[in-house]
Amino acid sequence: MSISNENTAAHRLHTLLQSVRNSGESSLGAAWCKVLDAEWNSGDFVRRHAEVTVLLQMTIRQISSLPERSRLRYERHVADWWGAVMQPLHNWNDGTRAPAIMFNEDKLDHLESAADLISGHLVGSGAAPRATNLEEMSRQCNEWVDLLTAMEDSEINGPVRDALVSQIRHLIWLIENSDLFGTARVAEEASAVIGSLTQAGATLVNVEPGNASRWKKAFLGLIAACVVFNQAAPVFQGAITAGESLVKEISAVAEHISPDGE
Repeated sequence: MSISNENTAAHRLHTLLQSVRNSGESSLGAAWCKVLDAEWNSGDFVRRHAEVTVLLQMTIRQISSLPERSRLRYERHVADWWGAVMQPLHNWNDGTRAPAIMFNEDKLDHLESAADLISGHLVGSGAAPRATNLEEMSRQCNEWVDLLTAMEDSEINGPVRDALVSQIRHLIWLIENSDLFGTARVAEEASAVIGSLTQAGATLVNVEPGNASRWKKAFLGLIAACVVFNQAAPVFQGAITAGESLVKEISAVAEHISPDGE
């Protein structure tokens, strides 16, 4: 399991904005299309750029967790970062407004500095996960999709099931695009998925014994995958190896939990 040092939403936001600035394109729209690898005004472009705004939101929230002196220093630059992400529509395809001119490099340097501070302050949490290997989390997510789509309306409310499947598929999409949006964004969405599954689990009725057992196993497995991903030991290889086996161990224990909790 590899370890990441540039592991926050702010790091990823800085990388994206710096890439837009250095894209060599003459317009903002063309630069974002190049960086996001999506056609202008397409659904894919909108979806990807929306994730950039989420990275900005996460950055603003995490800056608020810093010691007061640091928080106040970096909050002065938030409006500039927001302006780099959100531009009036007429600016997007204006060839006289090249990103290299519009994006102030000093402001981006402040963003990178904030990212490093956030990483040091929140390392090991979902805001700054230590690991980069998402294979186990992806596997757990796909198991959840299989389980939920196999459950009948008599076991789980249909709209609740559909919402969960949609949310988990979005998490899978983020995992597949983690090179673009980063691992902190994945960890953030994974936490939201776990919260949704917890709420849904409290409402289940008349669940088939096999599905009840699968639910418990999958729930513990996803939590374990998130813990291993967020808190992977950054120094000792033995601890990393142990962390990778944690998911399998918890899943093995869960297999012995009967549907009625005995």
